[in-house]
Amino acid sequence: MKIAYALLILLSSFFSSVKAIESVSLTPSELKKAVNLINGLQNKILMSGSQISDVDTLFSHYTEDFVYIHEVYGGTYTRQHLYSNYVKFLKAGDYQRKDDRYKVTAMIAGHNAISVERQEIYEGEIVKHLSVFEFKGHKVSKIIEYWK
Repeated sequence: MKIAYALLILLSSFFSSVKAIESVSLTPSELKKAVNLINGLQNKILMSGSQISDVDTLFSHYTEDFVYIHEVYGGTYTRQHLYSNYVKFLKAGDYQRKDDRYKVTAMIAGHNAISVERQEIYEGEIVKHLSVFEFKGHKVSKIIEYWK
C-alpha cells in the first residue's frame, strides 16, 4: 500500500510539473530574445567550421515533440528527422557560409507564439521570409514557414 501511495504521489508530481511547464506564458521580450537566440544558432550551423555540437546546442532549445512545418519544401518534419538532416548536411560539408543567412527584421509577439520576418540575400536580391515560432515553456515546440 505504501508503494502504491508513493507511486501515486510521484505521478501526480510529474503531471503537475508538465502542466506547469506548458502553462508558462512568455512575455513579448522573452519571445523576441528566444527568437534572436534561435536565429543566431541556426546561422551558426550554416557557417564554415560548424560542428555537431552546434546542432546539439540548437536542438537543446526545442521541445522533445518539436515539429518544423514548411509545406512548400516537404511538409512536416519531426525533431529527429530535422536533426538527422542537419547532421547529414554538416558531415557532407554542405554548410560553408561566411556570412549569416538570416537577419531578423520584424517580430510580432502573441501568446506563446511570435511571427518573425527574416531576410536573406539570395543571388544578390533581398528575400523576405515569414515564420511563426510557437513555444511550450521556454522551448520552441513548432516552427511554421510561410514562404517559397
